[in-house]
Amino acid sequence: AALARKAASPQIARDTAYFAAHIGNVTSVDGFLADKRLFSYATKAFGLEDMTYAKAFMRKVLTEGVSSSTSFANRLADDRYVKFAKAFDFTRVVSANAAATNTAQVTGKTSLLSTFDFSGTNEASFLITSQLDATTTKSAKIVLNKTTLASRVQDPSKVTATELLSAINAQIASSGADHLAGKVQAGFEAGAVLAFQTTAYADLGADGALGGNGINADTVYDSGGPNRSVSIRNVALSASSQTAIDLGFGTGLPPDQQAKSVTAAYLRQSLETEAGTDDTGVRLALYFSRMGASAKTGYAILGDAALYQVVQTVLGLPAAGTSSDALARQAATIEKRVDLKSFSDPTKLDAFVKRFAAIWDAQNNTASNPVLGLFADASDASDGLDAAVLANVQTKRVG
Repeated sequence: AALARKAASPQIARDTAYFAAHIGNVTSVDGFLADKRLFSYATKAFGLEDMTYAKAFMRKVLTEGVSSSTSFANRLADDRYVKFAKAFDFTRVVSANAAATNTAQVTGKTSLLSTFDFSGTNEASFLITSQLDATTTKSAKIVLNKTTLASRVQDPSKVTATELLSAINAQIASSGADHLAGKVQAGFEAGAVLAFQTTAYADLGADGALGGNGINADTVYDSGGPNRSVSIRNVALSASSQTAIDLGFGTGLPPDQQAKSVTAAYLRQSLETEAGTDDTGVRLALYFSRMGASAKTGYAILGDAALYQVVQTVLGLPAAGTSSDALARQAATIEKRVDLKSFSDPTKLDAFVKRFAAIWDAQNNTASNPVLGLFADASDASDGLDAAVLANVQTKRVG
């Protein structure tokens, strides 16, 4: 309910609408950083709002990504940067532009020489998009799963590369003239690596003859030229129960496909910040509810000041020393006294957060109960009732 109210607030609603409408148009790290409104929204969603102006640092996080264990984000102690780099990975749209006379072609990175099992929940779902001329862009969605392959393969549990290629080209053709039929085709590069390339296209209209207007007008697209392009981008699977399978273009979704998850994170961060203005304990509790399950070791707790403050409060731990030995002892104590693995269970995580909230309130929110003011010290005649008045009241009979 609190998140819904937050989402409906005018400023949040405007910022969220802007993000959803524009993130899909960003195709590079530089373009992302250049849009201050988009970038600020994104950093806040991941709790990195303090880094909004550290663009050189964040450019390094984004450009190196997380595919290599030695990338900048993977070498940082704070895994928020890893999550940020994964969410805004602009390499997930694989595209190519045609040279003046050649076709445009995008090539996958995985050999399809082995067979693929589509008898269960495995699915490949991607969008092929091609710019045809200066003003025309067409696309076709390809979905390969148990259902769509049923009539095209001999054994769904052992789908061959040739069968996959045939199924993809069949779906391109069935998309029709209003989409990519005849304008893009799939093929194999050396080693059965899947590739897509632009093709020349001509439609002589309803009359089938050169020239004409209206429904008889001709449509001609060259396979190459400065305007022809082709791109592949993964899209959401047909159902949450499906499992993404890599045919050479990865399985990650581009940022605009992840807009809903980023928006949810932004709302949660906004709520935490708002709550923290009035009560630090509430903000810590909300943060731990969101991030607690990601902490797998005592050092992970120590490495996050907010997580550590929650655990320190629950366990009554003294402040950790700064030496390596002191940190090691504190990490060992945390792992011994807290079942970190249990935080993957939402019920157990919630119980731990409630325990923290109760202790925090007892230690920090100790405002006196107004009723206790009735029993103030008799020496202070301005507050409460003195002993003589109380004794007199006790002698009175009601009714």
